Amino acid sequence: MQKILFTLLKLIAKTCYLTLLALIVIVLFSVAAPYIKNIKSHSYIHDILNYEQWLRTQLRAYILTDSVGKGWQRLILIVVAFISAHIFSRIADYFSTLASYHQYKSELNNLKEKLSNSESYASLGNKLEELKSSSKKDREGLLKEFLSLKKELDSSGRELAFLSIDVVGSTEMKQGEEPTVIEYDFKMYRHFVEEILSKHNCIKATWTPDGVMCCFATVDETILTAKGIINGLDDFNRNIKNMKSDFRVRCGINSGFLYFDESAPLEQISDRVIDIAGHMQKYAQPNTINIAKSSVEPLVARDGIQPSGKEIDGYEVYEWKK
Repeated sequence: MQKILFTLLKLIAKTCYLTLLALIVIVLFSVAAPYIKNIKSHSYIHDILNYEQWLRTQLRAYILTDSVGKGWQRLILIVVAFISAHIFSRIADYFSTLASYHQYKSELNNLKEKLSNSESYASLGNKLEELKSSSKKDREGLLKEFLSLKKELDSSGRELAFLSIDVVGSTEMKQGEEPTVIEYDFKMYRHFVEEILSKHNCIKATWTPDGVMCCFATVDETILTAKGIINGLDDFNRNIKNMKSDFRVRCGINSGFLYFDESAPLEQISDRVIDIAGHMQKYAQPNTINIAKSSVEPLVARDGIQPSGKEIDGYEVYEWKK
């Protein structure tokens, strides 16, 4: 709304500026008219000269005395129009800057949650504030730099897939177990999961005490990873873990376009795409993968992946069971 208001004010100021420039041209033309042969034979020229005479009449009636000659009247008109045009030009430029500021501020706010920890985002915000208070001389350079930084941020947007994994009933598993056994088993579980993540090209991951959120370039990699972990738990439970209870996991997958800062830890990247992957996992059955329908549709191979009849966050859920 503010952008529209300032754009309208800019157009009004610009119109006033152009009108005053036209006025200067009319006065200068009237000065030259007596020296141009047959100038008054054209009707529109006659109208222009009459308009210039009317302007001088108004100037003399409200500001000057009758003693001020025609030449001085025209000079005063030109000077006043020139100064006024300069003022309106500065006003139009000021409102143009404010309109740009609010436009880019709105775009920046849309990126806030996605890029709040990006150094480029912080730099972009600083440049935007400088743009608002800069002089006309510096404004073009700042605007160019701002747009360059914004282009850099826009290029960070990409399609990614996220896999959320959590150990089912981890609190109950630990009851009655020796702390050293618990520590060892969960350390080995993490090592087991990280090997599979690495095998399937996990871009980055962030761990909670008993769960992990992982980022991949494709949905296929997330599904292969989740299946690999669920299938591999048989051997892990039989040959590695020492606690009485077996490890079981819930998995959730979602994918989508988001702004992704490679330098930021995954836990600092906030986006609904990631949140939905977590919600998919939260409502999955043990040793089952919940996958958003939008992530399943592009897949060529859907072995074992079936509609579940459930809906999470407005997304139809597909399911893979061991």
